[in-house]
Amino acid sequence: MSKKSLNLEKVSLESVCHLITDGKHGDCKNEEGSGYYFLSAKDVRNGELQYEDARQITKDDFIQTHKRTQLEPLDILISNSGTIGRMAIAKDSELTRRTTFQKSVAILKPIKQRVYPRWLFYYLQSVKDDLINTAGGTAQVNLLLRDLRAFKIKIPPFSTQRKIAAILSAYDDLIENNMRRIKILEEMVQALYREWFVNFRFPGHEQMQMVHSSLGLIPEGWEVKRLGSVATINTNTLKGSVAPAKINYIDIASVSTGQIDKIEAIAFENAPSRARRIVRHGDIIWSTVRPNRRSYALILDPIPNLIVSTGFAVISAIEVPFTYLYYALTSDSFVDYLTNHATGAAYPAVNSDDFRQADILSPSSFLLERFHDFAAPILDQKQNLQTKNTNLRRTRDLLLPRLISGELDVADLDIVTPEGTA
Repeated sequence: MSKKSLNLEKVSLESVCHLITDGKHGDCKNEEGSGYYFLSAKDVRNGELQYEDARQITKDDFIQTHKRTQLEPLDILISNSGTIGRMAIAKDSELTRRTTFQKSVAILKPIKQRVYPRWLFYYLQSVKDDLINTAGGTAQVNLLLRDLRAFKIKIPPFSTQRKIAAILSAYDDLIENNMRRIKILEEMVQALYREWFVNFRFPGHEQMQMVHSSLGLIPEGWEVKRLGSVATINTNTLKGSVAPAKINYIDIASVSTGQIDKIEAIAFENAPSRARRIVRHGDIIWSTVRPNRRSYALILDPIPNLIVSTGFAVISAIEVPFTYLYYALTSDSFVDYLTNHATGAAYPAVNSDDFRQADILSPSSFLLERFHDFAAPILDQKQNLQTKNTNLRRTRDLLLPRLISGELDVADLDIVTPEGTA
C-alpha cells in the first residue's frame, strides 16, 4: 500500500476524544502508603506509568482531583510541561483506578467508536516532534490544552488501525513480559542481600557475636569503611585530545531506578560538554542531582566507548565485589545518606566527596564471594533481558513510522487482536 492509496480522514484530536484535560493546577497532601497516586511528567516513561518514586496522597485529595482527570484503562497520557511528549497508555489494573495527575500531564480519552485507542497512542508517538513544535513558552515550554485539542491527525480505516496496533503491541507485550522477568530476578538478589547484610541472617550467623559500630550493631569481624577506601569515584575521564570519533552517551534524563532508557550514539565533536565520564564493566552510575529520585544503574558488558554525563558519579569497586557494592549503594539507608547531604534549593545535589566519605559495611570476604557467586549469574540474565528489550524497542520504533504512514502494507495481513487487549 502506498501512502497515496490510503483513505485518510484528517480531523482534530478533540473530535476523536471524549475529553482532553490535564491534572490538578495545585498541590495535594502527601500520605505515604495510602495507595492513591499523584503522578507528574517524570512518572510517564517508556509507554507506561511508573510508580517506583511516585507521590501518594490522601484519599480525600485523590477523590477531588480524580473528578477532573477520571483516569480509565486505555486513556492516553502525554507530558505537556518541561519535557514534552513522554507518553503512556493506561493499563486495566487497580493502580489505574487509584491514580490521578499533576498539571504537567495531559489526559486523552479516545472515543472508541472513532479510533482504536492503541492505534491513537502509537500514532501520537509517531508525530511526537510535531507535538513538541506545537508547544510554546519561554521560561518553561508547555503544550497547551487548546493546541492539543486542535492538533490534526490522519485517521485510516478502523480495520487498518487494529492491524497496526496489533503489530506494534506484540513488541510491547514481549517487552512487558521481559520486564516482569527482570523484576523477579532483581527481587531474588535483593532478598538475599537484605537477609545476609541487613538482617544479618547469613550462614553461620548463630555463632557470631554482634558488636557496636558507627552503623549500629554489626557481626564481629565485619568492618565499617569509607566508600573511598573500597571503590574509586570518577577515575576515568575522557580527554578531548584522545577521544574516539564516536561515543555512546548516557545523560541524566535517560536513567531511572536501575534502568537505562536510552543510549545515544553521537560524534564526539557534537557531544555535550558534560559527556566526559568513562564507564566500564561493573561500574555503578549514580545521578548527583536529586538523589532521592534514585537515578542509578549497574553497567554490565558495556558497548564500546560508553560515556556518561558529569552529572553522574561513577563508582568502581576495588576491594569488594561490584555485585555487593551495587546493592549497598542502592539501599534505602544509602539513598537517605545522599538525600541528607544534598545541598541547593532548586536542584539538591551531592558531590564526589559525599560519595567518598559515605560509610559502607564491609562483611567477611568469604560471605562476599558467596554473594557474588549467587548474584553475578542472575544479573547477567537480567542484562540479557534488558538487551533483548533494547532490540525490541529499536525494531518497534523502526516499524512505527512506516506502519503509521502506510509505507508498510497491512491490508492483507491476517492479524486479530485478542479480546480485551484493545
